[in-house]
Amino acid sequence: MDSGSKVSNNGGFWPYIGISAFNTDNGFRKSLSIPPSNQNQNQLSGLDLQGSVPSTPDSDCDQIDIYTSSKASLDMNTRENIDSFLKQFAGLSHSRCAKKQVVSTMKRVVDSLVAKHEKAYNGMISRINLEQTDDLSVVTIVATELFSDGITNWGRIASLLAFGAVLCKHLNDSGRSECVSLVGEKISDYLLSDQMDWLLKNNAWDGFVDFFHVPDTEAAVRNALMAIGSVATFGAALAYWIR
Repeated sequence: MDSGSKVSNNGGFWPYIGISAFNTDNGFRKSLSIPPSNQNQNQLSGLDLQGSVPSTPDSDCDQIDIYTSSKASLDMNTRENIDSFLKQFAGLSHSRCAKKQVVSTMKRVVDSLVAKHEKAYNGMISRINLEQTDDLSVVTIVATELFSDGITNWGRIASLLAFGAVLCKHLNDSGRSECVSLVGEKISDYLLSDQMDWLLKNNAWDGFVDFFHVPDTEAAVRNALMAIGSVATFGAALAYWIR
């Protein structure tokens, strides 16, 4: 995973919002381990003593088919997850087709970001004049600037989602709920065009969930108590039988 650095100041968006804390993965709970790409392990080594033919490597066509299938799946999942999350955040009805764990993780992470930087996000939205137009190209501008130094990580993607969420809530509160889906389309279009390869290499949205995973401490305590209870029950039974 790429290490983070400060975002370019050219457009003035992110320096204003003070989002530098999200430019690296170091500030989050853990680093995401990138699984190595699967490579064909069969190597031509010549004929053996019986004259057998070495295994044939996977064809380029097979690899292209797998890549194309992965892209199609990522495209669909990205659009469904982001659209559902943004509508939920804005207080609108949303599709149930999106992956529940991904959407709930998006909401938890973005809720945290917005709570910490609410004034900055709202100040940023107030600088964008959207009252007289449905042109939401500003979303693409913000996304492009956020990743303008060529560095991509889950922190920056979460920051982009947070900006989109605050913008969608503003649009819905202003009576322009029809624009919420357009914001989702802009964010999805950017990620699927400029960040497609990075997403595929980092386990897509399952990687997002893994990176922002929070251990269920309550469940851990409950399991520990059950284990203690089992041991206590076994001990009591053993004492009864050996007395």
